[in-house]
Amino acid sequence: MTRICALTAVPLALIWLAISPVLAAETVDGTIESVTDSKISIKDKAGKVHSFEVASDAKITLDGKTAKLDTLGVGSTASVSTETKNGKTLAVTIVARSKMMSVSDD
Repeated sequence: MTRICALTAVPLALIWLAISPVLAAETVDGTIESVTDSKISIKDKAGKVHSFEVASDAKITLDGKTAKLDTLGVGSTASVSTETKNGKTLAVTIVARSKMMSVSDD
């Protein structure tokens, strides 16, 4: 019985390890470098620029209010959460703060 459980557990663990990167979410915090109608680029604190396509159903907020991607401004701070869907990493949540809010809150 123990051998059967071990033989079942190993393949299941290997499958889980194989699909984990597909399910993994990433969050990048930084400053908006550029925004288009379907993409956003964020520069993190280390200076690395991360570019993402934005999911059509992404949840986007600016200063705590629901917003559209084209209302986000370069230089604003943002936290971008991503998910991998169909082999593509997409921004699914963007929480942004306008430059004026970021400066006044410091």
